Amino acid sequence: MYRITAPDDDVLKINLPASKSVTHRILILGALNRGRTIISEPLISEDTRITMQALKNMGAIIASEGNMFTITGPIGKVNQPAIFLGNSGSSARFLMPLAMHLDHPFRFYGSERLHQRPFKELFEALYNFNVKVECEKGTLPAVIYPRETAGGIIELNDLPSSQIITALMMTALWMKNDLEIHMPENTPSLPYIKMTYKLMKRLGLKIEYDKHRIHVTAETPNFDWNLTVEKDLSAVSYWVVLSLIHQLKLILPKVTLPSLQGDERIFEIASTLGAKIMLYEDRLEFEGKIERGMNIDCNEIPDLVPALSVLAMFASHKSHLTNIKHLEYKESNRIEAIQKNIAALGGKSVYENGNLQIIPQTSYQPAQLDSFDDHRIAMSFAVAGTRIPGTTISHPQCVEKSYPSFWQDFRYWQEADHD
Repeated sequence: MYRITAPDDDVLKINLPASKSVTHRILILGALNRGRTIISEPLISEDTRITMQALKNMGAIIASEGNMFTITGPIGKVNQPAIFLGNSGSSARFLMPLAMHLDHPFRFYGSERLHQRPFKELFEALYNFNVKVECEKGTLPAVIYPRETAGGIIELNDLPSSQIITALMMTALWMKNDLEIHMPENTPSLPYIKMTYKLMKRLGLKIEYDKHRIHVTAETPNFDWNLTVEKDLSAVSYWVVLSLIHQLKLILPKVTLPSLQGDERIFEIASTLGAKIMLYEDRLEFEGKIERGMNIDCNEIPDLVPALSVLAMFASHKSHLTNIKHLEYKESNRIEAIQKNIAALGGKSVYENGNLQIIPQTSYQPAQLDSFDDHRIAMSFAVAGTRIPGTTISHPQCVEKSYPSFWQDFRYWQEADHD
């Protein structure tokens, strides 16, 4: 358990980790490539290690040396017919469709929380290609059986996660014929689909995209790829919030815009609240304060919601974070986790019909906060604790999932107990 302290800095310089989302995607695309893939400065975290180990179990040849991954052989010939996924929903959704391209059935299983999360829509997509799936109640554990798939057209509706579409976009490269994906009107987290599209285009793959349709050419890649992974703009949200609530200057080396990542929108949001952003060739600098409340549609930026909720606690007026129902199905029920921690600190929030209202208070009380074993809850409410002396965070090690160096970068903590 960590006790949080207040910052005594005027300037904060943070070397952000690499993007988890981009690292996942390039690992998988590299494992579908018959050429050599070199990935420089990837994120090395719990989730990306799971994805890499799964790909190795599926037959990919991957070497890790220093801050570089090299992939020299694709999946196909299974080495180990199973993978433990921990609580990585992204690894699960991205990897399961790949199993149709293997030479043996492959089993996916994980933590108790992962087994509670919804995968029914993904399994239904696999059934559309006549892939055999053995599972119970539409979730994990599950065994996927190999099958040559024809491609064609697939209609998707009422998705709990955009990751299902990303998974099909990548696995379509190895289908017999092209795949056309028709997306629902209100696809959640659409920028993550755009990220996959932009990355595949950058790598020279044949893909077409518009708001409701994606067309992937079925053509096994055979390229030499060399890609440096950009900095994580979901992770930057904690530092932006810390900067705003303490009026610190924030310096972010190697952060460039525009980005593949939709969470670059954190800078736009901060700008509307009164922040100033300066972009240089080798860094981004940021400073400002909160001058108003927020009214933000969060359908496309779910990973920013925990940090924005903390920011809203210290705004001058109440804030509304709308279209967040899909946060119920993350590493924790994030809506419930946010509300419980706000209440523990003496704050007020109201959740109704997928929309969260946060009413800032003139003062808060320290509390022992539950991380809910959720990396984004732990990091966001650690930032809240810098304004509420005596606040503690339980199970802080959950940040290993996406930001292993967070506590070293954060600095404003001391060990209060072992848990």
